[in-house]
Formats: sequence, structure tokens, C-alpha cells
Amino acid sequence: MSAPDAPIRSRHADDPDFEERLERFMVELGERIDLIQEEERAGHMEGVAGRARGLAAEAGGLGFPVLAQAAGQVAAIADAGDGSELHKGIVELTDMVRRVRLGHRALP
Repeated sequence: MSAPDAPIRSRHADDPDFEERLERFMVELGERIDLIQEEERAGHMEGVAGRARGLAAEAGGLGFPVLAQAAGQVAAIADAGDGSELHKGIVELTDMVRRVRLGHRALP
């Protein structure tokens, strides 16, 4: 088990077949979390849920199960309409994104 602030690497980090997809995902990751945060600020639960669900699916396919789980939890919270828990979930997801980006930059 990794430390709570430890960088997170993809299970496919050493697979050359995933290199281009991982790079594109990293480039888009910051914008994706920004859009989720903007949807939350605007009170658009459906927008948060849809964007988080999309992030979860792609993260899972690229070998980031903990990121996929965190994004899936945000989607579920938004689907339930639980605004009091949504912000907390998005803060946790944002930190997870930070750790994923750190892990990618640490690649040889």
C-alpha cells in the first residue's frame, strides 16, 4: 500500500503500447478536473456526474484503478444529488489527479 501523498503510476507505465495514450491522457487530465470543478461551482450535478464517469472509464482502461474509483465515487455522489459530500469528493479526486500527474512525470 502506498503513502497517501505518494505519486501514482499507471499499471501500463512500462508498456510502449500505452505510451501515446498515457501522454494524451496526462495532457488532458488537468483540464478535465478543472471542468468537473466548474460544473460543481455552477451547481450542475449531471455535468459533474457525466464528466466524472468519463474520467473513471478512461482512467480504468489506462491502468489507474484508484483514480477510476475516486472519479466513480464523485459520479455516484453527484447522481445522488448530495451536494454536501460532492465538494469533499471533488477535493479528494483533485488530489488524486495531482498524484497521478506526479507519477507520470517521475517516469524514466
